[in-house]
Amino acid sequence: MNSTEYQIGTKDVSLGEFITLLILQLDIKGVSMPFQNEEKWHRLFYKFKVGRSQSGRPAFMNKLRFDWDGPYPKSQDLSEYLQILHLNGFISVANPTYDTLSVDEDVRKGIDKVRPAINDENLEKFLDFSTREASQLFSS
Repeated sequence: MNSTEYQIGTKDVSLGEFITLLILQLDIKGVSMPFQNEEKWHRLFYKFKVGRSQSGRPAFMNKLRFDWDGPYPKSQDLSEYLQILHLNGFISVANPTYDTLSVDEDVRKGIDKVRPAINDENLEKFLDFSTREASQLFSS
């Protein structure tokens, strides 16, 4: 995917595209991101789901489903997408514990080819907000 040909906004960004954008932003900022224990990811995205008034909130959040079968809300779609990123080599995980993830070095080198272009100022603002929220949550 070439970012100069493919542009997204708040109405058409998908869960996968948004996670990709967020992981790339967090990686650039050097934020340690959890992998094996996904609880913080689920709590973060649940906060986004219920925060309906947040400016630039992507439309897909309205359809994102969470189950409350355990101690925190969990989205199967979110879990599956994080696993897919690992399986396709987009992210790397630190062996042997698999505690944290980072963007694969080859992906990092070709970031302009994998990062969707944002054509919506509101989505950019929401991504910045999300990056700050994730940074705080993941460091706690």
